[in-house]
Amino acid sequence: MSSTPAPPPPPRATPGVDEPAPPPLPQQRLAEPPLPAGPGQVGSPSEQRGIVETGEPTAEPPLPQPATGKPLARWRRLLRGELFRSSAGMTVSLIVHAVGFVLMSLFIVVSHVVQPLILSVSTEQLEETEDLVTLESPLTSDGDLVAELDPVPQVAQATNAPNVAAPWASDQPVERSTMLNELAEANLLQEIDAGASGGGFEGRSQVARGKLLAARGGTPRSEDAVKLGLEWLANHQYESGGWRLNHQKGECGARCRHPGTFGSTTGATGLTLLPFLGANHSSAHGDYREVVRRGIYYLEGRLLETTHGGDLQEGTMYSQGIATIALCENYALSKDPAHREAAQLAVDFICSAQHPRGGWRYVPGQPGDTTVTGWQLMALKSAKLAGLRVPSPVIERAKEFLGTVESASGAQYGYLKPGKDPGPTAVGLLMRMYTGWEQRDARLGRGVDYLATLGPSETDMYFNYYATQVMHHYEGPQWPRWNNHLREYLIRTQARENHERGSWHFEDRHAHAGGRLYTTALCVMILEVYYRHMPLYEKRSVGGGF
Repeated sequence: MSSTPAPPPPPRATPGVDEPAPPPLPQQRLAEPPLPAGPGQVGSPSEQRGIVETGEPTAEPPLPQPATGKPLARWRRLLRGELFRSSAGMTVSLIVHAVGFVLMSLFIVVSHVVQPLILSVSTEQLEETEDLVTLESPLTSDGDLVAELDPVPQVAQATNAPNVAAPWASDQPVERSTMLNELAEANLLQEIDAGASGGGFEGRSQVARGKLLAARGGTPRSEDAVKLGLEWLANHQYESGGWRLNHQKGECGARCRHPGTFGSTTGATGLTLLPFLGANHSSAHGDYREVVRRGIYYLEGRLLETTHGGDLQEGTMYSQGIATIALCENYALSKDPAHREAAQLAVDFICSAQHPRGGWRYVPGQPGDTTVTGWQLMALKSAKLAGLRVPSPVIERAKEFLGTVESASGAQYGYLKPGKDPGPTAVGLLMRMYTGWEQRDARLGRGVDYLATLGPSETDMYFNYYATQVMHHYEGPQWPRWNNHLREYLIRTQARENHERGSWHFEDRHAHAGGRLYTTALCVMILEVYYRHMPLYEKRSVGGGF
């Protein structure tokens, strides 16, 4: 007897051990979660923080599969299949009993007729009518089953936060400040459409790159270090197209020391793509275009489309911000419209995840900290430069948040409150530059003096990454000394032997979670500072940053 094939089980986000297959290439619809979860719906507190302090990285969940309909419609089909399977069995049983009853009747009425009975029940006809079986539900609208989430969900604030965390909305108008009134929407778009806007990507082209490298302090040796670093990063890409901070489980085979322990693959993949994009390798051009193409499709395959945009968190808004920067920069460089939707969805999620007081932290809607907010603002800046939609009120609220963690009248910054911390100060000053502070602003000058007094760190590349951008964009007399010291230090400390050739690792408070991959990506971007972003103050289309 043939049986009705069972419908597929509901899609689940069960972590897997093996590396998943790479996401399909263009023309595939962005994947949906089985039941969309809005911002803030995450797991345990340790998962919300997104940092695994010890042990192996968390297992990578399988790539979300393409959906053929809305979530509720898929569940209806699944439930309908279950109901039909049980109905088919009941139908067969009913037929058998009915035939038996009829036979008994015939035996009583015509007792002399005794013939063998061959009973054949086929399910082929039942299968043909499967679509006619419907499951009535009081929830007639697909949207009724999905919980309506507040634009900015509230969550408990994490406690005992470190001094500097390891790097791993609505369009409705709000009351505008005097500065915002000066920044008309047309001018904001003009900054993007103009040729060489402040902080733009034009310096990455082959011609501009050579000129900026020579004019701003780069050398042939620093470029050689960049090339070696990119080669090492490319050699540690997984078959799926993504990267993990534990670089040892791919082709490396543990030949390189110091694996990271942080488990988010979207954060690791986004961070590793940024150095390639910084050297003008996109999914459309460059010697590493295939590496970038696979990485971008990996991120797009991981993106979960929700009612608040595209979720790339994998447990933390660090990953959301970093992965969004990569999607936006690749869209801007490749000019491929196929990548616009994913980038815009990721930007929308960041905007929706902002706390009402303007910051971002580990999970959506959480009161902000300076470092997570820095990554989100960098993503929004990249989105603006790529011509994507970023609501002006989001930027205004972010500026208000920076005011809550500044000290010394804005020259220095703390992590969660006003302070004088090196890392948050570097992040805060760069964000002030991107959101409108002019080069002659006295507060900015005092902040630059503070960073120059500290000097580059020999171990904390996270601090160096942000502080170097501040010093470079400021273009003051402090820059040559800072640049010469850090540039030569990175060239000198880059690994030159065996499988580690081209990479970096320093013993630092972030080193255990980030590992060699994280450190190498940051070091390459530091050495790309000369051309990675156009100078903010040399040729700006319009004052005021965003």
